[in-house]
Amino acid sequence: MRLPGQDRVGRPLLKSGKKPDLTGGKGGAPLKRESMNLKSVISLLGRLVLAFLGAAAVIACTPSAKNETSSPAQAVFEPDPPHVCDFCERLNEPMAPFQVYGNTYYVGTAMISSVLIASDDGLVLINGGMTQTAPRIVDNIEALGFSLADLKLIFNSHPHFDHAGGIAALERATGAEVAASIESAKALEMGHPTEDDPQRGIEDNVFPAVPDVRAVKDGEALAVGDVKITARYMPGHTPGSAAWTWRSCEEDRCLDVVFADTFSTRSAPGFRFTDDPERVETFRNSIAKVAGLPCDILLAPSPLSIDVEAKLKAREEDPETNPFIDPDACRAYAEAGTGRLEKRLAEEASDQ
Repeated sequence: MRLPGQDRVGRPLLKSGKKPDLTGGKGGAPLKRESMNLKSVISLLGRLVLAFLGAAAVIACTPSAKNETSSPAQAVFEPDPPHVCDFCERLNEPMAPFQVYGNTYYVGTAMISSVLIASDDGLVLINGGMTQTAPRIVDNIEALGFSLADLKLIFNSHPHFDHAGGIAALERATGAEVAASIESAKALEMGHPTEDDPQRGIEDNVFPAVPDVRAVKDGEALAVGDVKITARYMPGHTPGSAAWTWRSCEEDRCLDVVFADTFSTRSAPGFRFTDDPERVETFRNSIAKVAGLPCDILLAPSPLSIDVEAKLKAREEDPETNPFIDPDACRAYAEAGTGRLEKRLAEEASDQ
């Protein structure tokens, strides 16, 4: 994991030094024509070669400029091999991208959410789907008129194959910084859930490892251009589950957007939440935390959990309204999460 102020190998970021002297003369004075005998020519060529090599070394050691305003003219995208599972084809069914509100867009599939945020200095993506979802995300980004090369930052809500699988390929293609909670960053760099993840025992829950992930603290905010995204830890579904929050504006109306992780209690066979009362209490606290967030628009890893299809149909029938705007959405999402958790706990108690 990489800390702020360090390059990809943990060194302090370099600052450029003085320009090399390419004049060949003392004190910067140009060489005179009459001094150009064979010895002088050889000496000059030697100095030029050394100057060139020095400049090349400075360029090679300079930290990546992926967070600066400039971006490559074209991002070369090469997806990783598709994940294999019984329901993967259904998860990856395509869905047309659409604008949620302001600078916030949906670019995922019909079953797996990915959200794009457009700043005045590049793009931010939340979640990368499965490995085979990444090409759909790329197509959706470009269908909206954006360039993949402008992707600057990728967040992850939790590190499972269906939400983290495409991140490695997207990072390779763009050089975008990848950021996640501390626990999720560990899992992303390993390519599988951590030992204390409820789904750790599921063998096919693996994904391409991401070599360099920025660990973001709870409450820490990262900015790309005029957009600031804040991490809100909500451990439960995984130890590193996180919500990401930001403001999105249309003209003078700015709203609070929450991408909240799932409250699903799905786990590997044999895992029991009730074996760890502290984990259960943490899960409940996370649910309460999401319920209390400033929240005008709710997004989540599964579009089914927030009725995306119904909202799109309602907006199509009445274009003057935006059903995604719902100040009660986070509270309702939390209530559903409570019901799901309590049902799981009751099932475990009855199995004793």
